[in-house]
Amino acid sequence: MKKLIYPLMITIFLGSSAFKVVHNATLWKVKEDAYSVKFTSNKFDGTFSGLKTELLFDENNLAASKMIATIDANTINTGNGMRNGHAKKGLDTKNFTTVKFVSTSIEKATNGYAVIGNLTIKDVSKQIKIPFTFTKTPDGGIFAGSFSVKPAEYKVNKSGTPEQLDFQLQVPVTK
Repeated sequence: MKKLIYPLMITIFLGSSAFKVVHNATLWKVKEDAYSVKFTSNKFDGTFSGLKTELLFDENNLAASKMIATIDANTINTGNGMRNGHAKKGLDTKNFTTVKFVSTSIEKATNGYAVIGNLTIKDVSKQIKIPFTFTKTPDGGIFAGSFSVKPAEYKVNKSGTPEQLDFQLQVPVTK
């Protein structure tokens, strides 16, 4: 009996593993001088820099994909030095130097994809959904997305802070 069980188990194991396809998500590297993180509001517009990411993305295996991004809060630039200072105080950049996003899932959407995750500004984390597209290029690809944030929900209550900021992201990447 033992002579039959071991060969049978080995056959079942090898047979089932032959049909198993493993997809590992590609680790994408941001083109440092080419990305943009812009925001607009009814009061002023601006940009952030200092983007650091861990972008694992595979269009055919969204379950293995994840996105983690931090932005240096001290790099806010509204085109006005005094306003930049007020914005840094509102973000409390002395105590909270980064804004962070960590995905919990990525799903197919009507016009591309959507990443769901936690956005942390100061000491407040909220789940948000960011619709995005991924366009392949000869040397990699471009992630593009947009989302809105209400600063007051993240305890950014400095006088003059807009009620809403609309963000636009363009992130060219290579493998």
